Amino acid sequence: MDKYFASTREEICEQNKDVKTRFNAKNLFKHNGEFNLCDDYIEFKGFRDVKFSEIREASLENDDLVSSMNFATQRRIVFAKSAKPIRLVLEDGEVIYFYVNWNIFTGLSSNKKVYDILNDHINN
Repeated sequence: MDKYFASTREEICEQNKDVKTRFNAKNLFKHNGEFNLCDDYIEFKGFRDVKFSEIREASLENDDLVSSMNFATQRRIVFAKSAKPIRLVLEDGEVIYFYVNWNIFTGLSSNKKVYDILNDHINN
């Protein structure tokens, strides 16, 4: 079973960032739970479902708001693809950041694999 940590851009901007958010993704991202890639949508159990047709853009990269540099455990692997967050830009302009199977000890995740699958679904 895959697990996720996710938040919208708005939720991250409104959050009070402190020392705790520098060490664990669960402290930065508001939502977490079971993650499933279905035929037509992404299921973030306990948060929301996102249809592939709603996604305008998907990226696997650091940006000005969420970066692998956010987490102390990831500083040494900042260039590793699986350390970077996935960012979804939806048709309505909402932005969702997330990690799948993020590991606090290594700073790595399943994001590269998930991103490649997402890209196939979105571009077909």
